[in-house]
Amino acid sequence: MGADDWSALAGVSSTVLALAAVTVALIAFRSDHRRARFESARSLHHDLTTGEVAAARKTVGSLHYGEFGAPSAPSDWSQALTAYFTLLWCFERIEAGRTALVRGVVRTGGRKDEAVDYLDALVAWHVAEYACGFAVARRKLAEASTEEVSDGASAAGFGRLLFALQERGLVDRAYRAATCPGTGCPCPCHRPALA
Repeated sequence: MGADDWSALAGVSSTVLALAAVTVALIAFRSDHRRARFESARSLHHDLTTGEVAAARKTVGSLHYGEFGAPSAPSDWSQALTAYFTLLWCFERIEAGRTALVRGVVRTGGRKDEAVDYLDALVAWHVAEYACGFAVARRKLAEASTEEVSDGASAAGFGRLLFALQERGLVDRAYRAATCPGTGCPCPCHRPALA
């Protein structure tokens, strides 16, 4: 084998090694990217189910299912309003995080976005519950004070999240502030009271 042959073999070997290094780097990038996306989804769900948001859920739940304003009510108007916005802002963060996940996907040959699917599955029940819960809580807060509940931008974030999950068939409830609860309320949480 001559010097030219050895030179050609070295060039081919270098090219093969470079392609192998690029392939390994790409696989590592995709693996790290996937792991980071799942961690982001898990973190968004964690925010919804722990700490001050968990405490806010209890208060908003008492607005939804309880007799807010009665002597046995667990909170006053300002505490309830703070809890309402704490929970609403959490859903707004989830919607922003979900949007970032949807827009930040690395295309992998047409496979579905598992991190978004994971997040959607984690939060779908909560979103369905608060589609009605927020409507009832907002109405009770408005009735209990002369102060306005200015939640338009934050409620819009929740509405976008609700709509995205409705489009995927994961949530079948609608946010109907005027009908929850009432004869037109579609929510199972109010059907026993209406019967």
